[in-house]
Amino acid sequence: MTMTSTRLAALLAASAALIAAPLAPPLSAQEKPPVKPPVAEMDHAKMDHSKMDHGAAKAEGWKELDAYHMLMMATWHPAKDKNDLAPIRAKATEMVASAKLVAASKSPMACQKPELLKAQAGLPVETEKVAAMVAAKAADADLKAGLKGLHDSFDVLEGCASGMKH
Repeated sequence: MTMTSTRLAALLAASAALIAAPLAPPLSAQEKPPVKPPVAEMDHAKMDHSKMDHGAAKAEGWKELDAYHMLMMATWHPAKDKNDLAPIRAKATEMVASAKLVAASKSPMACQKPELLKAQAGLPVETEKVAAMVAAKAADADLKAGLKGLHDSFDVLEGCASGMKH
């Protein structure tokens, strides 16, 4: 991978700024750390999921699962939060291709357990079911239910990779 001189200069400047930044003072015994809002109160549309920790899979570089995860977020959260099914209708074919790449890829050692290997191998089939619903112009409620089932199946695999449910 090559990096342009502009990009390299920006990365070096950002690194220098981080190194020069003062450390935050320790919390006193009376201060409490900030509390994260419950998941239900989080605005998933405004979250930068690409910067989230994806645990073992991210550490070992399971880029295929990361790519599928980005598609899942781009389709599931609008459907779940706003009943917006346009993203899944637009990205279903892309999700099938991505699911096939996940299934064909080598999962991190932490994810090589029978139930997780089964989830990995089954991801294309589950994704193709949703894509077939899109192709058949399924009713919104049916498509949303199918996407929820796909998301739940994906969560089994994603749970290995990050321990994070979304």
